[in-house]
Amino acid sequence: MTPASFPTDLNTADSTAPVTTAEVCFDTPEIQAERNALLEHSIYSAVNDLARLRLFMQQHVFAVWDFMSLLKRLQNDTAGCGLPWLPSLNPELRRFVNEIVLAEETDTDANGRCASHFDLYVEAMEELGADTRPICSFIDELRQGTPLEAAFDRAEVPASAADFVRFNLQLAEQGATHLVAAAFCYGREDIIPEMFQRLAKTLADSDLPVARLQYYIDRHIELDGDQHGPLSRRLVVAVCDGCNQKVTEASRMAAEAIRRRRLFWDGVLQTMITSG
Repeated sequence: MTPASFPTDLNTADSTAPVTTAEVCFDTPEIQAERNALLEHSIYSAVNDLARLRLFMQQHVFAVWDFMSLLKRLQNDTAGCGLPWLPSLNPELRRFVNEIVLAEETDTDANGRCASHFDLYVEAMEELGADTRPICSFIDELRQGTPLEAAFDRAEVPASAADFVRFNLQLAEQGATHLVAAAFCYGREDIIPEMFQRLAKTLADSDLPVARLQYYIDRHIELDGDQHGPLSRRLVVAVCDGCNQKVTEASRMAAEAIRRRRLFWDGVLQTMITSG
C-alpha cells in the first residue's frame, strides 16, 4: 500500500462498549511473514562494536522521533487536541491513548528526572559519542518552518532514514485513523519489545558503555510488552469498529508498516557494512 492510496475518512463511531481483542484477528499470514522477516534480520547481531552502534543510533533516532507523530495523530483523533475542546465519543479510547502519551512523552530517566523517550535516546547517543547533528539539525530546520524534503537535504539525513520518516509522516498526516492505529500497533508497539530483546542480547555480550541505552531499551521492553502493546491492539480493534473493509485495510497497513521497518534496517545495515 503506497501513501497515495491512504483512505482519508476518519472513524467517527460512537460506540462506548468495552473493547475486546477477540472481536478481530490480525494474525494474517502476510503480517506473520513480515514479522518473522523483521525479527530474523541480521542487524541485531551486527551492532557488535562501538562504531557500528554509533551508526545504528544515528539513523534509528529518526524512528524514535517520528513515532510521536503517529501517536499524536491518534491522540488528536481519539481524545481531541483542537480548540474548542469537545468531549470524546469513546472515553475508553481516550484513556488508552493518553496513557501511552504520558509514558512516551513524559517518562522518567534513571535518576527520576522527567524526560521523553526521544530525550532518553539522544542522551544515550551522547553517552556513546554517536553523531546527534543530523537529528538535531533536522528538528531545528522543522522548527524554522523548513519543508520536510528541504529539511532532509539540509540536515543530510541518510536516505534510508528519510524514506522511513517520509512514509510515517505522510501516514500520520493523510491516513485514516484505523490505518494510523494499525501502523502504530503492529509496526511499533507490538513488535518493538522483541526487536529490542534481540538488540539487548548483542549489547550484553559487548563491553560497551551502554547504561543509558540499556535503560531506554529496558523501558520499552517493559512498557510496550506489558502495557502499550496490548493497549494498542485494542485500539486497532476499536477504531475498525467491526467494519470488514477497515479490518482488511488495517491488516494490509500492519504488514506494510513492518515491511517499511525491515527496509529501513536494510539501509542501516548497508551503511554499517560499507563504513567498515
